[in-house]
Amino acid sequence: VAVARAGSVQTSFTLPGTIALNADRRVHVVSRIPGIVQESRKQLGDPVRAGEVMAVIDSRELADTKAVYLAARERLSLAETTFTREKDLWEKKIAPEEDYLKAKQALAEVRIEIQVAVQKLRALGVSEASVQQLAGRTNTSLTRYEVVAPLAGTVIEKHITVGEMLKDDTEAFVVADLSTVWV
Repeated sequence: VAVARAGSVQTSFTLPGTIALNADRRVHVVSRIPGIVQESRKQLGDPVRAGEVMAVIDSRELADTKAVYLAARERLSLAETTFTREKDLWEKKIAPEEDYLKAKQALAEVRIEIQVAVQKLRALGVSEASVQQLAGRTNTSLTRYEVVAPLAGTVIEKHITVGEMLKDDTEAFVVADLSTVWV
């Protein structure tokens, strides 16, 4: 028995709930090209930084695309030399205008070919800096493709092993930022 007075009444409920990953901070990391896994640098539970290399793939398709780009760069050098020579001869009235125009057209076509090759490399995930480095190197591996983490987080799934053949749509890893979750 107690004297009546003001107070607070506490009511509590026990309810079922679920904790889930923040779907906006979860990413499926796929290889953009087919190839054979040469290295798998991350394991389940490993932290990753955005842009960090997670795996290395040996890809014949990438080598073909890089070779097209390098061949176009070599043709550009030749087309520029030919264009300069034909322009000089045409201005001196030694060669016909038709030869000059053909050289000009050839130069324009090679420039377009280089732009297309660069766009194909970019679509495969090759950075602009890597494209520029490719142009300057002679003994670089054309088959090496690096699978990089698009965001920082933790590897929550791993679906590749060294020596495995990957298709261009194979999900290699799932990375999630575990700093926020949904309840």
